[in-house]
Amino acid sequence: MKKVLLTLSVLLAALIILCVSASASAVDLYPIGDSDLNGVVNVKDATLIQKHVASIVTLDDYAAFFADADENKIVNVKDATLIQKFVAGMETNSNVNTLAAHPDSLQIVTTPPATSEIPTTTAPIEVPKMDTNITIYFSNNQKWTKVNAYLYNEAAGTQNADWPGVAMKLHSTNDYGEQIYMLDVDVSEFNRVVFNNGTSQTMNASLSVASSGFYIAKNTPKNSMALGVYAFNEVNYGKIDKVSLDYPDGYKKPIQIWTPNGYDPADTDTKYPVIYLLDGQNQFLGTTNGYGGWVTDKIATCLQTNGHKGFILVGIDNSRNRDKELTPDIGDVVAKYKGTFENGVGETFSNFVANDVMEYVKANYNVSDKPEDNAIIGSSSGGIEAFYIGMENMDKFGNIGSISPAFMLFGKADWDTYLAKFDFTDADKLPRIYFFNGGADSLEKELKPYAEAMPQWMAKLGYPEEKMTFVFEDTFSHNEYAWRMIMPEIIAWLFEL
Repeated sequence: MKKVLLTLSVLLAALIILCVSASASAVDLYPIGDSDLNGVVNVKDATLIQKHVASIVTLDDYAAFFADADENKIVNVKDATLIQKFVAGMETNSNVNTLAAHPDSLQIVTTPPATSEIPTTTAPIEVPKMDTNITIYFSNNQKWTKVNAYLYNEAAGTQNADWPGVAMKLHSTNDYGEQIYMLDVDVSEFNRVVFNNGTSQTMNASLSVASSGFYIAKNTPKNSMALGVYAFNEVNYGKIDKVSLDYPDGYKKPIQIWTPNGYDPADTDTKYPVIYLLDGQNQFLGTTNGYGGWVTDKIATCLQTNGHKGFILVGIDNSRNRDKELTPDIGDVVAKYKGTFENGVGETFSNFVANDVMEYVKANYNVSDKPEDNAIIGSSSGGIEAFYIGMENMDKFGNIGSISPAFMLFGKADWDTYLAKFDFTDADKLPRIYFFNGGADSLEKELKPYAEAMPQWMAKLGYPEEKMTFVFEDTFSHNEYAWRMIMPEIIAWLFEL
């Protein structure tokens, strides 16, 4: 599609963007979708709409007219999605990028403002690189007489139907005699699913382009059954290489490196993005963890079944010194946590990951060394350490997943001092950060205030809001079942899939 560039509009935009709210100019014609009124439809227009929906900025009626990409007189996340698809070169069957004049008599009904300072939406913020129309499958291993799928997007205020959702279609029967049900989903519209039979139900699971198959992993409690994941019609889940690297404390630290289906060591022209994962012993198939692990290799394979070339995953195992290794020394540990967490050696661990581990992976695997192609993700103590590693090594990690992070180990004054040392003025050099917290047990409730506040503190120091998201799930506990269910969304959001 040919993009329209209006020189006069671009000049006027220099004045417009100085204001929080986009305002009317003397030029009557702008492209549909041009929410910032600079004469060009691009990803910034989608981001501005999402900020408007999250009540971070407010579009006036003039700007809202052009932001209304589907021309239904409502400005919401669907308009942002249409713009994203246009920029990605996807067919939208809309008038996005078509010049239009603002009719002064038209009043746009805008979405009621959200309450949070930071958008908690889990919809993609920038250009989607994959088809968001996927098929999800449910293996009925509990032999329910019917299977429903309740789909929703809390941020957008949408659902596919009133509870219990819609009946899934019977697809086939697998080798275990379990009936497989299917449903087509646009994950740009719905990002959560709850499977149920009208009485019993599963926990809610994230939906993204990294979703495929689900089954019930634990059948209690009946109102929140834990889910497992798998890649539908796939029996090969990649390959794991195990190595041990010298750790500065004088022992060998186990590292697990997972390569996806189709990875060819001889194909040095194909460079894979990499996700570095803390608590690596809980990440892959075969874990003995009581909660079954994150099964990140299965999730990455699901992503491949939906069209992605694949990621390389690097799991860095913890040790008996986990509490200290995964605690950065950024100040005085809060009194109640002294002893276990004080004198943290997180800096040593950070240097080990950013230097020894990354250099080993780069030397032995076909990987990209671009920051935007590398992520560091961890949970709990791993959540605070992943954040620390990413912030200390922005030239290497363009993506951070800080999951149920133990930010409360330090007081706000210490965090203020730590964050103040960074320069947040060059947005292009700052990583995307996904903050997550649950609320179903006492530990998640204890972690939440700081996890929720961190992106707000950073935003006040100039960190761009569009590069952060905080997601809260009140039914999620502090365990691998929960983190497994949010991981498909984390990957998709961080890498803008």
